[in-house]
Formats: sequence, structure tokens, C-alpha cells
Amino acid sequence: MSIKSGRGRPTKYTTSTSGRVIKYTNDCLEIGIFPTFEGLATYLGVGTRTLYDWELEHPGFSQTMEKVRDTQRQLLITNGLTGSYNTRFAMFLLKANHGMSEKDPLISATQNSYMNISPDLLADALELMHGRETE
Repeated sequence: MSIKSGRGRPTKYTTSTSGRVIKYTNDCLEIGIFPTFEGLATYLGVGTRTLYDWELEHPGFSQTMEKVRDTQRQLLITNGLTGSYNTRFAMFLLKANHGMSEKDPLISATQNSYMNISPDLLADALELMHGRETE
């Protein structure tokens, strides 16, 4: 059953589309290939832009697309850590497509958590403090 989109030719989106997405994802996992939105679009006979339009128009499909993203993220993390995927490429995809980023540390190696004091200066201060305690 096709659902009318209200513009242009009838949409290829049907009530079974989400099930077909899950089948595509499971088939990919079964044969050991990474499920992509480009592959999904080809499988469904639409363009990737259509997938993103459907995601905005159909809440149920939006959840299905999120499941595909979760699967991708899990594969990239697990296989990137084990070396099954090129680690740098896995990191690139996680940053580019999955909102992950490297965070700067809150405290740099040359600072303590209270002030911008170098470790050398802090060591000198501690030495002075310990010297006064022994007097």
C-alpha cells in the first residue's frame, strides 16, 4: 500500500518500508558488510535524499533509521577497537556521521585543577612547604 505524499508522483514509501530496512540491515550483518544509507537506498529503489525526506515525514521510519545509525555506530566502535576496520577510518566515520568528537581535556598536562600553575612551580611550592614543616 502506497502512502500519498501530497506532491509529485506517488511515494514508494509503504507501511512495510521499515520492515524492509530491518531486513536490509540484517542481511548486511549476515554476509559481513557494513549497512550504508546508500546501499539501503539502492535496495529500496530510491535516492538517499528520499530516505531523509521519509525520515522527516514518518515518525516510525525515523525510529527505524535511528536503529540503522545505532547499528553503524556499534559496528564502527567494536570493529575499530578490534582492528577489523581501519581505526582511523572508523574514527572518521564516527566523527563525520555519528556526532562523536575528540574532547580537549578539561585540564592540560601543564595545569592543576585550581590554577594555571606549572608542575615545576607546584613542585617547588610543595618542597618549600615540606621544608617549613620539618623546621
